[in-house]
Amino acid sequence: MRILFGLAVLCAIVLTGASYLVLYRYVSKVPEHKICDNIYIGNVNVSGLTKKEARELMKEHLQEDMALKITMKVGDRSAEATLEELGLSYKDIGKVVDKAAGYGKKGRLFTRYRQIKGLKKEKLVLGEGFVLDAEKTKAVIDERVEGLADHAVDASIAKSGDGFEIIKEKKGKTVDEKASEEMIVDYLNDRWDHKGFKVKMAVKTEEPSIKAKDLESIKDELGSFSTDAGGGERWKNLKTGVDKINGTILMPGDELSVHDTTAPYDAEHGYVEAGSYENGQVVDSFGGGICQVSTTLYNAVLYSELEVLERYPHSMLVAYVDPSRDAAIAGDYLDLKFKNSYETPVYIAAEIDSANQMRFTIYGKDTRAEGRTVEYESETLTTEDYGVTYKENKEAELGSVQYSGSPHTGKTARLWKVVYQDGAEVSRDIINNSTYEKSDQIIEVGTLTDNAEAAELVRKAISSQDKAAIDAAIAEAKGLSAGESNGE
Repeated sequence: MRILFGLAVLCAIVLTGASYLVLYRYVSKVPEHKICDNIYIGNVNVSGLTKKEARELMKEHLQEDMALKITMKVGDRSAEATLEELGLSYKDIGKVVDKAAGYGKKGRLFTRYRQIKGLKKEKLVLGEGFVLDAEKTKAVIDERVEGLADHAVDASIAKSGDGFEIIKEKKGKTVDEKASEEMIVDYLNDRWDHKGFKVKMAVKTEEPSIKAKDLESIKDELGSFSTDAGGGERWKNLKTGVDKINGTILMPGDELSVHDTTAPYDAEHGYVEAGSYENGQVVDSFGGGICQVSTTLYNAVLYSELEVLERYPHSMLVAYVDPSRDAAIAGDYLDLKFKNSYETPVYIAAEIDSANQMRFTIYGKDTRAEGRTVEYESETLTTEDYGVTYKENKEAELGSVQYSGSPHTGKTARLWKVVYQDGAEVSRDIINNSTYEKSDQIIEVGTLTDNAEAAELVRKAISSQDKAAIDAAIAEAKGLSAGESNGE
C-alpha cells in the first residue's frame, strides 16, 4: 500500500513538473522586452513594440487626434473647436504602456499562460485615458459656446417723463461648463471612434442678476453733470462712449470701469480718429475724446457721492472742466473706477441733448439728510507758464517759421468737497491733488538751402534758443543766399 501511494505521489510530481515545463516553455517564447501580440491601446496596435516604441507611437496618434474637430451644440446652434484647442492629452500614457508591456509577463506562471493563450482568441484593448485641459476648455466654451445659449435677461429701467419705466427680467439658460467637460471626457474614453464628433452641451437654468423688484427703489436724482459736446469727429466718439454707458445699473457694491465699459477703441466698435493727448502733444487716435466722457461721468459720480476707487488727471490741462475735475483714460493703465456705495441700486442715464450738452445723471434712492448739499471747488496751487522751443526743420525753406505742438500752462491743483446743511458749510475735505505738466510752443525754423554757410548760421542760432539771435541769423543767412544767387 505504501509503495502504491509513493508511486502515485511520484507520478503527480512528474506530471506537475512536466506541466510546469510545458507552460514555462510556452510563456518563454514571448520576448521579455516587447509587448505581446494582439494588444491595443485604444485603436492603436502596439503588438511587438518596446515600451519606448509604444510611447512614441501613441504620441504620434495623439497629434492626429488633436487635429480632429468637436462640434458643440446648444439647442439648434453650434460652434466648433479642435481637440487641441480643448487641451486634449493623455492622463498618464506611461502607465498604460507599462500595463500593456507587463501583460502576460507578470504574476504566477499559469496566470501568464492563460493571458498569453487568451490573446490568441481575443485582442486586449486598454483605454488611452484621455483628459482635457480645464482652463483651455473653459476658454473655448466662454468664447464660442456661451453665446449660443438663450441667457437670462436682466430687468432694465429708463427715464420716462417724470417717472421711470421698468422692463421685467427673463430667466434663461447657460452652459454648465464643468458638466459639459466631464461629458466630453466620458465620450472620449468610452465611445469615441477617433473621428470628429458632435456633442450636446449640458445647460442649466440661469437666473437674472437684476430683477424688476430691485429697481423699484430708483426714484431720485442723486447727481448730474454736463459738458459741451463740441463737434467734428470727436463728437462721434463722445456719442459712442455715451451710448455704451447709458442704461448701466449698478447693484449695491457693484463697480464700474469706464475703460472696460467703453473699450476697445477702434473702428469696429464705433470709434473714429480724433484729437487726444500723447507725450505732451495733441495727436489723432481712435477714441479721441473718451476722456471727456469719463470726466463728465466723474463729476456726476462726485455729486452722487458714490465711492471713487480710481481716478487720474490728464498729463496737461483740459478746457472743458476746471483743474482737478478731470478723469483721464489711457490704455489699460489710466481708468476711472467707482462703486455703488448705496444699499440700493443706481441707474446711470447718459445723453447728448438737443443743446449739444453731454449729460450724465445718476438715479437711485437718496438717503442723504434733507437740506444737505455738496459742491466742489477747484483750487490752483502753482502755475508754470509754457515757454518756446525752437527746432530745426531741414525740409522747410531757409528762414521759414512754422508753429507746432500744443502749448499748455503747467499747474498743480486740488479739489475740495464742501458740504452744506441748510445752506451753511459744515465740512470741507480734499478729494484729490492733481499735477498738469506744461507743454512748450514749438517753432520750427527752416534751414533748407543750397548755401551750406547760410544753413549752418541759422542752425547754430537755433541751438542757442534765443529769439533775437535766431532772427538775426535768419536775416544774415538770407543775405548770404541772395548774394550767392546774384553772383556776388
